[in-house]
Amino acid sequence: MSDNRIIALTMPKWGLTMEEGTISSWLMDEGDTIEVGSEILEVETDKIAQPVESAVEGILRRKIGEEDEEYPVKALIGIIAAEDVTEEEIDAFIASYGGEGAEGSDEDEAPAETAAAPEGIYELTMPKWGLTMEEGTISSWLIDEGDEVEVGTEIMEVETDKIAQPVESTVAGVLRRKIGEEDEEYPVKALIGIIADASVSDADIDAYLASRGGEAASGDEEEEAAAPAQPTSKPMSAIGAAISNTVTNSWTIPQFPVTMGIEMGAAKEFRAGLKAAGKAVSMNDMVIRACGKAIEQYPMVNATLGGKEYGLNADVNIAVAVGTDDALMMPVVKGCQALSLEEVASASRAVIDKVKAGTCGPAEMAGGNFAISNLGMLGVDSFGALVPPGMSAILAVGGIKDEVVVKDGEMVPVSTMKVTLVADHRVVDGLYSAQFLVELKRLLENPEEL
Repeated sequence: MSDNRIIALTMPKWGLTMEEGTISSWLMDEGDTIEVGSEILEVETDKIAQPVESAVEGILRRKIGEEDEEYPVKALIGIIAAEDVTEEEIDAFIASYGGEGAEGSDEDEAPAETAAAPEGIYELTMPKWGLTMEEGTISSWLIDEGDEVEVGTEIMEVETDKIAQPVESTVAGVLRRKIGEEDEEYPVKALIGIIADASVSDADIDAYLASRGGEAASGDEEEEAAAPAQPTSKPMSAIGAAISNTVTNSWTIPQFPVTMGIEMGAAKEFRAGLKAAGKAVSMNDMVIRACGKAIEQYPMVNATLGGKEYGLNADVNIAVAVGTDDALMMPVVKGCQALSLEEVASASRAVIDKVKAGTCGPAEMAGGNFAISNLGMLGVDSFGALVPPGMSAILAVGGIKDEVVVKDGEMVPVSTMKVTLVADHRVVDGLYSAQFLVELKRLLENPEEL
């Protein structure tokens, strides 16, 4: 856009498959002052619900999108602008954008730099990825001072103890100052660079930095005040509402459960051998790997129902249920059919760590074709899970129990794990479910085949 004093707030794109989102609620009113990190509104999709944070400072001048209404990705849903921008200028900007609520251009939805500085100067600050992130390290600058920056240009790479990824620009200009140094750690919101229009002089930038308190100033240390305790009620969060909608939709699926016991003695010994060799593999990793192989023989449990036909998915993308303090997340281990057991363990650990760190985003949650829910670590013997919408089956995994059984007339101690495959009966019938479980049982009882 031509006027950087006016920032388009657009429907974000979370994940490759997202095409639209619903504004579940506006968290700010027109006229409210916005800081970097301010939560402006909550957006909900069929996969996730989360707030949209501002990466610029300014004033929320227009709320274009309405609550409970659905808008396509990149649709214009709001306007952030400086106080001196007139209503006529905003009207002209909206008209040139394509009208209120129109689909946006190919630009990304919100700038990553703040526009609180004098006109034409934009702060580049250390981003905040996840609730627990407090600082980040600049692993490398990807462009040089004097380079032109477009919307979407990767400026630098930032690394935390959980993740490493590039920081993209969402304003156009020139990278005028690289303030942060490579391999140095800076707190969230610390000033690490300056992007400015070509017309801004070096003297103007120096004066601004001096007024700000010097280069590489630390970020805002103020913490949001804790919400007062609500002893008699607990409001449902946006993600809680999304989960509520998902499980409600699950009840529209005709579900058929089949349970089978699996002897896990050999699997326990196999895992112990891997551990002794320094290879960290969990029982759940072994179940994921076994499901990936069993699905190759019985692909309908990995299918997608669409009208009067089945979509046979080439990739085995397994969603794994991970509980947090206030929600149930299902990050996806992708391409399990092509992963070794150790690769499954590494991929599973990576997405679970992101959930625990609060950095799991839509990209990690999207694309699941089959699901696993494991409550065995809590002492649950067996249970039935709900088939997630868009999938055909979910495997509910119980705990491993030591018991005594009769074999060939003798009492024999065994370690048994019960699993329940809950399937969409429109896609997978009981016989097919049982055949899948027989193959899963064979693999886990012969773990060297994993």
